[in-house]
Amino acid sequence: MTVSKAGRQYRSSLRQEQARRTRATILDAAARLFVERGYGATTMKDIAAAAAVSVESVYAQGGKPTLLLACVDRAIVGDDEEQPLLDREPLQTLLAAEDPEQWLRSLRDLTATGAQDSVAIFDAFHGAAAMDPKLAEQWQIYSDRRYADCVRMIASLGPHLRPGLSVQTATDVFWALVSPGVMLGLCRERGWTSEQYADWLADSVRRLLLS
Repeated sequence: MTVSKAGRQYRSSLRQEQARRTRATILDAAARLFVERGYGATTMKDIAAAAAVSVESVYAQGGKPTLLLACVDRAIVGDDEEQPLLDREPLQTLLAAEDPEQWLRSLRDLTATGAQDSVAIFDAFHGAAAMDPKLAEQWQIYSDRRYADCVRMIASLGPHLRPGLSVQTATDVFWALVSPGVMLGLCRERGWTSEQYADWLADSVRRLLLS
């Protein structure tokens, strides 16, 4: 019996969906363990047990450093696709804002939805970077990329910056405000919610950077 082209496509789509779900389950388990136990104390076998899959299935997603970086990406943008952060809809809306208040609302909403999910995995990432030279290199790459994103975001404010305040200086201030250390300190150590951090960030940008 021949299998129709439609049948082959259906099977292929089904396999892709199953693979996507397996990967999501593994990354969910990995992120939880990296946060709860720390990167160094988490093994691939632990992740497999937590995800209820084989160790081979976990390794099929990459080594432990690759899993951690995928977890960080998911915390930032909600998935581990290759599309850069600034090319995604929430940031595109911010960059296209017609006035500073709309820009601040976009920043606030984006931060409120993402801060709580990202703060714990950033802590695990920072701790892992101190132990693993390869992850330390990736941390630096992430930091450089984050600064470049800050440049584009602040440049989009253009003439709305305070008189005499250069884009470079404004970017440096914004970069400090959104740094993982500040977010970790306020949300983890001081117990702020994502909403509190988002409100504080928007207010700080308004007072420090805008005319």
